Formats: sequence, C-alpha cells, structure tokens
Amino acid sequence: MAGRSDGAGRNGGAARNGGAGNGGAKAGAKAGSKAGSGKTDQPEKAGRASGPASGGDAAGAGAPGRLAQIRMVYKITRQRDPQVLWLSLLGLAVPVVIGVLLGVFVGPLYVWLPIAILLGIVVALNVFSRRVQKTAYAEMEGKPGAAAGVVERMRGDWRLTPAVGVNRHQDVVHRVVCRAGVVLIAEGRGRGPRELLAAEKRRIRKIVGEAPMVDYIVGNGEGEIPLPKLQSTLMRLRRELRKRDVDALERRLRAVSSPVLPIPKGPIPRNIPRGGRPR
Repeated sequence: MAGRSDGAGRNGGAARNGGAGNGGAKAGAKAGSKAGSGKTDQPEKAGRASGPASGGDAAGAGAPGRLAQIRMVYKITRQRDPQVLWLSLLGLAVPVVIGVLLGVFVGPLYVWLPIAILLGIVVALNVFSRRVQKTAYAEMEGKPGAAAGVVERMRGDWRLTPAVGVNRHQDVVHRVVCRAGVVLIAEGRGRGPRELLAAEKRRIRKIVGEAPMVDYIVGNGEGEIPLPKLQSTLMRLRRELRKRDVDALERRLRAVSSPVLPIPKGPIPRNIPRGGRPR
C-alpha cells in the first residue's frame, strides 16, 4: 500500500509538473504572439499617422507654388500694364465702400461689411484676370499660331487640328471640329489667308457633307475678327451636332487630312553629286 501511494504521489507530481510546463509554454506562446503583434501594429499605426501628415505636406507645398505663380504672373503683367494694381484695388474698394454705407444707413455694419469684403475680393480677382488675359492677347497678337493657342485654352469639346494649310508667307489655316460643326480659322495678312481658306473649304466640302461649316480670319482689318474676341465669337456659335456626330466627322477628316507644308515650286534637281551642287 505504501508503495502504491508513493507511486501515485510521484505520478501526480510528474503530471502536475508537466501541466505547469504546458501552461508555461502556452503562456509564453501567448506572450510571444502579443509581443509580435505589438511590433507589427506599431509600424501600421505609424504609417496611418504619417498618411495625413504627408497629405498635409503636399497641400502645404501646393499653396506656396500657387502664390509664387500668381506673383510671377503679376510681375509680368505689371511690366506691360502698369495700371493692373490700381484697377484691382479699385475693384476691391468700391464694394467695400458700398457695404459700409449700407451698414451705416440701412442695417447693422457687422452684416454688410463681410459681404462687401467677399464681393470686393471676387471683383478684384475678376479685374486682375481680365487684365492678365488682355496682356496675354496683346503679346500673342501678330504671331503665327496665336489663334490656335486661344482655341487650345478654351474649355469644352474643341478638337483642334493646327496648320492644315500653310503657305510660304507663314499664313496658316487651323481646323476646329466641335458641336457647332467645322470651324476654319485663318491667320495672316493680305490675300494669303483668304486663298488658303477657299482651298481648304473646297478640299473638305464633300467630306463634311451637310454639317455646318464656318470660317474666320483673325486680324484687325475689315471683315476680320480681333484675337481677343475670337473666344467669345466661338462660344456664341449654335450647337447643332451631337457628340457621336462630332466623333464621326472628326474620324472622316483625320482619315483624309494631313499637314500641308510649303514646298518650293519648280523641278526637283536630279543627279546631284556628293559635293551638294547640281551639274
């Protein structure tokens, strides 16, 4: 009996020791997993925390860039238009003065003054943008490709193909496909732009079919459109085509059109030696 009790006691102690060992192993495993998960969570939290900060840095970096761009545009504009500052300040001051007068004689000043300041800022920015646009048009006027530059900056579906017709005097014709149809815009002086327009109209008349087609000559002469009024003239055109019709019309024109480059007239010399002079 004593032997059995000793054996049972030994077996019970071994079992208890084994259970304690297994419990310790499980506890160690849990602790290790928690430690591991804690290490992996920290970079994730750091990454999450750094995400908004990086977005804020990008937004903060964009604001000085815009301010520098506005400053550069102002300097360039003021060199050519010294009145831009005073006209912009006048556009700011007039609504503020009106708001102060309304606040004094009609209602509370704290209601009218913020409205007047916001309205003055909007008016000043509008005056500044118009003066900048006027200066840009003055710089572009008279240079080849100025009309194409205006069309490229317009908002909307204006599909420009520049220089579809060119002559040796650098007179050019641009083609625009839009919902108003086909618009041909010529630049140059004298008879050259008109001759190029007539040739381009004859060339694409069968391709255009029943789609409307209009033409303009950019210039300051009689029957011509000044460059600053080109955008407003195009925006007033009546939209008669749907988008799918515009797509089909553009595909047909691109399939048969290619840029025309001025080539000197006369026979091409043959049997040219390597020295470069014809015999």
